[in-house]
Amino acid sequence: MHSPGRFLASARLIALLTLTSRVLGLGREAVLGYFLGASALLSAFRIAFMLPNLARRLFGEGALSSALIPALSKDLHESDLDSSRQFVGNVLTLLVVILSAGVIATEAVILVWRGFRPHLILGVAAVLMPYMVLICTTAVLGGVLNVRNHFAAPAAVPIILNLGIIGAAFGGHAWFGFTGEQLIYTIAVGVLLAGVAQLLLVLAALKRVRFFPVFGRSWRDPRIKAIFAAMGPMILGLSAIQINSLADYLIAYFAIVTEEGRVGPAVLGFAQFLYQLPLGVFGIALATAIFPVLSARAAEDDHAGVREALNRGIRASLVVALPATVGLIFVARPLVVTLFERGAFDASDTGRVVGTLVCYSLGLPAYFLHHLLVRTFYALHENKTPARIAARMVLINFAMNLALVFWLQERGLALATAICAMIQTLWLGVRLQRVLPGISWRLILSGVSRIALATLVMTVCLGALVYAVQAYPSLDGHAPARLAVLVAGGVITYGLTARLLRIEELKMLLRRGSTFQEHSDLRG
Repeated sequence: MHSPGRFLASARLIALLTLTSRVLGLGREAVLGYFLGASALLSAFRIAFMLPNLARRLFGEGALSSALIPALSKDLHESDLDSSRQFVGNVLTLLVVILSAGVIATEAVILVWRGFRPHLILGVAAVLMPYMVLICTTAVLGGVLNVRNHFAAPAAVPIILNLGIIGAAFGGHAWFGFTGEQLIYTIAVGVLLAGVAQLLLVLAALKRVRFFPVFGRSWRDPRIKAIFAAMGPMILGLSAIQINSLADYLIAYFAIVTEEGRVGPAVLGFAQFLYQLPLGVFGIALATAIFPVLSARAAEDDHAGVREALNRGIRASLVVALPATVGLIFVARPLVVTLFERGAFDASDTGRVVGTLVCYSLGLPAYFLHHLLVRTFYALHENKTPARIAARMVLINFAMNLALVFWLQERGLALATAICAMIQTLWLGVRLQRVLPGISWRLILSGVSRIALATLVMTVCLGALVYAVQAYPSLDGHAPARLAVLVAGGVITYGLTARLLRIEELKMLLRRGSTFQEHSDLRG
């Protein structure tokens, strides 16, 4: 399983489950759009939900998992299973204690604050704060399962959250007639119930793989001290995008005021979900699957193996990211109309979401590569470099947000995010060359040039299809039909061109059970 080539099989499994989650996520966003639209109410929910979500990135699947996975991989290589289970249990015990204390303190602050100035955001945040403990613990346990080569349960965790939100929205409205703020609070309760179910799922999976943690209080273990020491720089390094997203939401909330109220965060949420579809289905799936491979190779001082896995991971990422960028730009309007424009979500909401989606999509290749590069640094126990770069990029992103938001509103925030992601990814790539010399950029660029050519051919085809569709007013005005024509045309054109150009990465991603090692001709 720790073969540099075998991670693609794991990536496909994660991608399949993540695709299921994303389909349900589409349903979730459609339900939120139907009942709430791009409204100030939904903006309040999105901001409140960002708090436990950011904690998940900081202490869950982000920094702590990224520090724990290399350490656990090394521990399993050097110690017995019982010692490793005790190690994981002690880490989780300390995590739960720290997070619980944080939740109690935050709830106290919210209670006092609401006494002086009641606000919906504060009320919803008070309900959602316990979810922080649940999802962070679940995320860390998911990372442990990945080390044990079990990817199904962690990848299925978001499915439960989507079902919880959808069920709460429909149930609250259909059974109790809730609308507005009542419905928002009902959805928040649904999130909490989903968090309990998520935690039970990963605990059951750990029991099945016979790696259930042995909880204890041996916090003086030097392994634990090393992990929490490594978390410091990782918190900012891996979570820069999430910190920027939170800043985007807050700036959008205070700087963008329309006749409908403070709708900025609601608009950003719809657009972010759509651009993150390809990123979540494959980009993060690939990064998640490759991280244990990188960590295992680094633990064995096999830098050649690390370079090989990284090279193939970059090319496999771009074979999806480049055409996805072009595709999202072309289908943005019919996609938003088809998915969301009904109920409380009207044509003015569509225009705002479409423009924001296009700007976010420009950074899609950078978002893909960012996850791979940062995890490569962490596998090599080089944690400070991504942190330093991320700290600078947070400041740059904040400045660009303020410069663009009053001019382009939500589109300005999305454009700033895309530009900063490109800069950060290039910066990481340059610095990685110093930590891991010998990366075959020539080999990478050789494969990317073919991918770019296939994407260019797809772009021309989509442009011709847009022109052709406009010649038929009935088809042009029917968003689902237009969406179907553009998606089918893009997929077929890109697939055929990739086949003619012999783009091996796409073939390997689509072929069940194949690995990079099964293909010898990867240089041409």
